[in-house]
Amino acid sequence: MQLGATSAAALTIAGSVAGLSGCSQQPAATGFKVLRDGDIELLSALAPVILADAYPGTLADQARPRLMQSLDRLISTLQEYSRSQLMLLLDVLQVAPVRFVMGAQWRRWQDAPAGDIETFLNSWKTSSLQLKRMGYGSLCKLLTMCWYMQPETFSSSGYPGPPQKIPAPVPSTQRVSTESTQ
Repeated sequence: MQLGATSAAALTIAGSVAGLSGCSQQPAATGFKVLRDGDIELLSALAPVILADAYPGTLADQARPRLMQSLDRLISTLQEYSRSQLMLLLDVLQVAPVRFVMGAQWRRWQDAPAGDIETFLNSWKTSSLQLKRMGYGSLCKLLTMCWYMQPETFSSSGYPGPPQKIPAPVPSTQRVSTESTQ
């Protein structure tokens, strides 16, 4: 329980600093419901590392925009509390001093080499702080789910796609034979 309280306090403090920087008050990016420009920059930098060999896969030039749109749709459907916590996590990872304290690099995400991003992700994955492990899991699950929701990735994952709704056959009117039996 003490670890949970410490983690919650750390996130609250980090979120407050992020809030003071103004990133949490940014409007959604053009064409998005929830994601802001900084969120897109962060998630775009993390995606190739988290998805490794699967990225960009069959989506090629359309990979990043389609993935970001998919993430935006998914995040917009989350319950308010879950969405606010995720947005707080994204805020924390966008402010350089807070990001550095949380174990990430100082430089902007788009300028970070894949090796630095991988080191950051591994440190969160194996952290003794539950908050970091949960943040790692959340980011990885969101990106992975949204990536594999793209129809073009179905074959690479062996997923046949969502069940197809097949219209029920219309029952034909059967004639009752009125032949007389003798």
